Amino acid sequence: MTVRVLAYNVDGGSAERRPALRAVLDRAAADILALTEADDSGVAAALADELGFGHVWARGSGDRHIAVLSRFPIVRWANHTRPPLTQAALEAELALPDGRTLSLYNVHLLPYLLLPFEVRRWQAAGQLLAVIRRRAPGPHLILGDLNAIAPGDRVLQQRNPARMRRMMALQCNLIFRLAVPRLLRAGYVDCFRRLHPAEDGFTWQAGNRTTRYDYILADPVLARSLKACQVLDDAPEAARASDHLPVLAEFDY
Repeated sequence: MTVRVLAYNVDGGSAERRPALRAVLDRAAADILALTEADDSGVAAALADELGFGHVWARGSGDRHIAVLSRFPIVRWANHTRPPLTQAALEAELALPDGRTLSLYNVHLLPYLLLPFEVRRWQAAGQLLAVIRRRAPGPHLILGDLNAIAPGDRVLQQRNPARMRRMMALQCNLIFRLAVPRLLRAGYVDCFRRLHPAEDGFTWQAGNRTTRYDYILADPVLARSLKACQVLDDAPEAARASDHLPVLAEFDY
Protein backbone atom coordinates (compact mmCIF):
# COMPACT_ATOMS: atom_id res chain seq x y z
CA MET A 1 0.00 0.00 0.00
CA THR A 2 1.07 3.60 -0.57
CA VAL A 3 1.57 5.78 2.50
CA ARG A 4 2.17 9.53 2.17
CA VAL A 5 3.77 11.30 5.13
CA LEU A 6 4.16 15.06 5.61
CA ALA A 7 6.50 16.89 8.01
CA TYR A 8 5.50 20.52 8.45
CA ASN A 9 6.45 23.32 10.83
CA VAL A 10 3.27 25.42 10.86
CA ASP A 11 4.82 28.45 12.60
CA GLY A 12 2.34 28.56 15.47
CA GLY A 13 -0.61 27.36 13.43
CA SER A 14 -2.79 30.35 14.25
CA ALA A 15 -6.50 30.51 13.53
CA GLU A 16 -5.93 33.40 11.10
CA ARG A 17 -3.73 31.21 8.91
CA ARG A 18 -5.84 28.08 9.14
CA PRO A 19 -7.39 28.50 5.65
CA ALA A 20 -3.92 28.79 4.09
CA LEU A 21 -2.69 25.79 6.08
CA ARG A 22 -5.71 23.78 4.97
CA ALA A 23 -5.00 24.66 1.33
CA VAL A 24 -1.40 23.46 1.65
CA LEU A 25 -2.51 20.25 3.36
CA ASP A 26 -5.14 19.61 0.71
CA ARG A 27 -2.51 20.00 -1.99
CA ALA A 28 -0.20 17.56 -0.20
CA ALA A 29 -2.91 14.87 0.08
CA ALA A 30 -0.91 13.10 2.78
CA ASP A 31 -2.17 10.26 4.95
CA ILE A 32 -0.09 11.29 7.97
CA LEU A 33 0.76 14.83 9.09
CA ALA A 34 3.57 15.48 11.57
CA LEU A 35 3.16 19.11 12.63
CA THR A 36 5.64 21.12 14.68
CA GLU A 37 4.98 24.54 16.21
CA ALA A 38 1.32 23.48 16.24
CA ASP A 39 0.81 25.78 19.20
CA ASP A 40 -2.96 26.22 18.94
CA SER A 41 -4.58 22.95 19.96
CA GLY A 42 -7.92 24.16 18.63
CA VAL A 43 -6.54 24.70 15.14
CA ALA A 44 -4.92 21.24 15.15
CA ALA A 45 -8.23 19.70 16.22
CA ALA A 46 -10.20 21.68 13.62
CA LEU A 47 -7.84 20.67 10.80
CA ALA A 48 -8.09 17.03 11.86
CA ASP A 49 -11.87 17.25 11.94
CA GLU A 50 -12.04 18.89 8.50
CA LEU A 51 -9.78 16.23 7.02
CA GLY A 52 -11.56 13.36 8.76
CA PHE A 53 -8.33 12.40 10.55
CA GLY A 54 -7.64 11.28 14.08
CA HIS A 55 -5.10 13.37 15.94
CA VAL A 56 -3.06 13.81 19.07
CA TRP A 57 -1.72 17.15 20.30
CA ALA A 58 0.96 17.45 22.97
CA ARG A 59 2.71 20.22 24.83
CA GLY A 60 6.37 20.91 24.39
CA SER A 61 8.49 21.88 27.35
CA GLY A 62 8.37 25.55 26.33
CA ASP A 63 5.89 27.56 24.30
CA ARG A 64 6.09 25.37 21.19
CA HIS A 65 3.81 22.37 20.84
CA ILE A 66 3.39 19.46 18.49
CA ALA A 67 0.75 17.28 16.80
CA VAL A 68 0.21 14.21 14.66
CA LEU A 69 -2.86 13.97 12.42
CA SER A 70 -3.54 10.63 10.74
CA ARG A 71 -5.95 8.98 8.36
CA PHE A 72 -5.01 5.74 10.13
CA PRO A 73 -6.01 5.03 13.75
CA ILE A 74 -3.54 6.20 16.40
CA VAL A 75 -3.36 3.21 18.73
CA ARG A 76 -0.67 4.46 21.10
CA TRP A 77 1.18 7.69 21.72
CA ALA A 78 3.64 9.21 24.16
CA ASN A 79 5.19 12.64 24.49
CA HIS A 80 8.89 12.75 25.37
CA THR A 81 10.07 16.07 26.85
CA ARG A 82 12.65 14.93 29.38
CA PRO A 83 15.92 16.87 28.94
CA PRO A 84 17.80 16.97 26.68
CA LEU A 85 14.63 16.56 24.59
CA THR A 86 13.72 20.07 25.69
CA GLN A 87 11.22 20.90 22.97
CA ALA A 88 9.15 17.81 22.23
CA ALA A 89 9.25 14.40 20.62
CA LEU A 90 5.78 13.02 20.01
CA GLU A 91 5.69 9.27 19.45
CA ALA A 92 2.66 7.79 17.70
CA GLU A 93 1.93 4.23 16.63
CA LEU A 94 -0.52 3.93 13.75
CA ALA A 95 -2.60 0.91 12.72
CA LEU A 96 -2.57 0.42 8.96
CA PRO A 97 -5.51 -1.18 7.11
CA ASP A 98 -3.57 -4.38 6.39
CA GLY A 99 -2.91 -5.04 10.08
CA ARG A 100 0.65 -3.74 10.21
CA THR A 101 1.77 -0.77 12.28
CA LEU A 102 3.91 2.27 11.54
CA SER A 103 5.53 4.36 14.26
CA LEU A 104 6.47 8.04 14.07
CA TYR A 105 8.72 10.19 16.20
CA ASN A 106 7.70 13.76 15.43
CA VAL A 107 10.52 15.94 16.71
CA HIS A 108 11.12 19.63 17.24
CA LEU A 109 14.65 20.48 18.37
CA LEU A 110 16.08 23.74 19.68
CA PRO A 111 16.74 26.53 17.15
CA TYR A 112 19.89 28.55 16.38
CA LEU A 113 23.03 27.32 14.63
CA LEU A 114 25.44 28.45 17.34
CA LEU A 115 27.64 25.64 18.67
CA PRO A 116 26.10 25.40 22.19
CA PHE A 117 22.68 24.85 20.63
CA GLU A 118 24.01 22.26 18.19
CA VAL A 119 25.56 20.40 21.12
CA ARG A 120 22.13 20.36 22.79
CA ARG A 121 20.60 19.03 19.58
CA TRP A 122 23.29 16.34 19.45
CA GLN A 123 22.40 15.38 23.01
CA ALA A 124 18.69 15.38 22.16
CA ALA A 125 19.34 13.10 19.19
CA GLY A 126 21.10 10.68 21.51
CA GLN A 127 18.21 10.77 23.97
CA LEU A 128 15.76 10.14 21.13
CA LEU A 129 17.77 7.15 19.94
CA ALA A 130 17.70 5.79 23.50
CA VAL A 131 13.91 6.17 23.61
CA ILE A 132 13.58 4.31 20.32
CA ARG A 133 15.87 1.50 21.50
CA ARG A 134 13.70 1.03 24.59
CA ARG A 135 10.52 1.02 22.52
CA ALA A 136 11.96 -1.38 19.94
CA PRO A 137 9.40 -0.38 17.31
CA GLY A 138 9.03 -1.98 13.92
CA PRO A 139 9.29 0.22 10.81
CA HIS A 140 9.39 3.85 11.90
CA LEU A 141 10.23 7.43 10.98
CA ILE A 142 12.01 10.28 12.73
CA LEU A 143 10.69 13.49 11.24
CA GLY A 144 10.05 17.13 11.95
CA ASP A 145 11.95 20.37 12.40
CA LEU A 146 15.41 19.37 13.60
CA ASN A 147 16.77 22.93 13.33
CA ALA A 148 20.06 21.32 12.29
CA ILE A 149 22.15 21.09 9.14
CA ALA A 150 22.92 17.81 7.40
CA PRO A 151 26.36 16.89 6.03
CA GLY A 152 27.00 18.57 2.70
CA ASP A 153 24.02 20.92 2.93
CA ARG A 154 24.66 24.58 2.29
CA VAL A 155 23.09 27.57 4.06
CA LEU A 156 22.59 30.85 2.21
CA GLN A 157 23.55 32.94 5.20
CA GLN A 158 23.78 36.17 3.22
CA ARG A 159 20.02 35.98 2.64
CA ASN A 160 19.11 35.32 6.26
CA PRO A 161 17.68 38.07 8.49
CA ALA A 162 20.21 40.55 9.85
CA ARG A 163 19.81 39.27 13.41
CA MET A 164 20.78 35.76 12.31
CA ARG A 165 23.74 37.03 10.31
CA ARG A 166 25.03 38.93 13.34
CA MET A 167 24.60 35.85 15.50
CA MET A 168 26.48 33.63 13.07
CA ALA A 169 29.28 36.19 12.83
CA LEU A 170 29.99 35.41 16.50
CA GLN A 171 31.32 32.01 15.40
CA CYS A 172 32.92 33.23 12.17
CA ASN A 173 29.98 31.91 10.11
CA LEU A 174 31.00 28.35 10.87
CA ILE A 175 28.26 25.72 10.80
CA PHE A 176 28.69 22.75 13.11
CA ARG A 177 26.97 19.52 12.08
CA LEU A 178 26.52 17.10 14.96
CA ALA A 179 22.84 16.23 15.42
CA VAL A 180 21.86 14.99 11.96
CA PRO A 181 25.08 12.96 11.51
CA ARG A 182 24.34 11.24 14.83
CA LEU A 183 21.02 10.02 13.46
CA LEU A 184 22.55 9.03 10.13
CA ARG A 185 25.28 7.03 11.87
CA ALA A 186 22.52 5.15 13.69
CA GLY A 187 21.35 3.91 10.29
CA TYR A 188 18.55 6.33 9.47
CA VAL A 189 18.11 7.42 5.86
CA ASP A 190 17.53 11.07 4.95
CA CYS A 191 14.66 10.55 2.52
CA PHE A 192 15.02 13.80 0.62
CA ARG A 193 18.78 13.54 0.27
CA ARG A 194 18.57 9.88 -0.78
CA LEU A 195 16.50 10.84 -3.83
CA HIS A 196 17.89 14.34 -4.46
CA PRO A 197 21.63 14.27 -3.75
CA ALA A 198 22.36 17.55 -5.55
CA GLU A 199 19.33 19.71 -4.68
CA ASP A 200 19.25 22.17 -1.79
CA GLY A 201 15.78 21.21 -0.60
CA PHE A 202 15.50 24.37 1.48
CA THR A 203 12.48 24.40 3.81
CA TRP A 204 13.02 27.79 5.48
CA GLN A 205 12.12 30.61 4.89
CA ALA A 206 9.08 29.98 2.72
CA GLY A 207 9.36 33.27 0.81
CA ASN A 208 13.17 33.49 0.83
CA ARG A 209 14.57 30.00 1.13
CA THR A 210 18.00 29.70 2.74
CA THR A 211 18.14 26.55 4.88
CA ARG A 212 16.95 22.95 5.14
CA TYR A 213 15.75 22.40 8.71
CA ASP A 214 12.92 19.90 8.17
CA TYR A 215 13.51 16.19 7.61
CA ILE A 216 11.92 12.82 7.14
CA LEU A 217 14.33 10.07 8.25
CA ALA A 218 13.41 6.43 7.73
CA ASP A 219 14.77 3.38 9.46
CA PRO A 220 16.75 1.12 7.09
CA VAL A 221 13.88 -1.34 6.55
CA LEU A 222 11.28 1.33 5.80
CA ALA A 223 13.76 3.23 3.63
CA ARG A 224 13.73 0.36 1.15
CA SER A 225 10.11 1.21 0.33
CA LEU A 226 10.76 4.93 -0.25
CA LYS A 227 9.35 5.99 -3.62
CA ALA A 228 9.34 9.79 -3.55
CA CYS A 229 10.27 12.74 -1.37
CA GLN A 230 9.94 16.43 -2.14
CA VAL A 231 9.69 19.87 -0.61
CA LEU A 232 6.25 21.24 -1.48
CA ASP A 233 7.04 24.70 -2.80
CA ASP A 234 4.33 24.99 -5.44
CA ALA A 235 1.30 25.82 -3.29
CA PRO A 236 0.37 29.50 -3.77
CA GLU A 237 -0.71 29.66 -0.12
CA ALA A 238 2.59 28.32 1.24
CA ALA A 239 4.18 31.67 2.09
CA ARG A 240 1.01 32.75 3.92
CA ALA A 241 0.61 29.48 5.79
CA SER A 242 4.03 29.30 7.48
CA ASP A 243 7.64 30.42 7.34
CA HIS A 244 8.55 26.78 6.61
CA LEU A 245 7.73 24.58 3.63
CA PRO A 246 6.49 21.03 4.17
CA VAL A 247 8.37 17.87 3.23
CA LEU A 248 6.37 15.02 1.74
CA ALA A 249 7.56 11.41 1.45
CA GLU A 250 5.79 8.51 -0.21
CA PHE A 251 6.37 4.88 0.70
CA ASP A 252 5.17 1.75 -1.07
CA TYR A 253 4.89 0.03 2.28
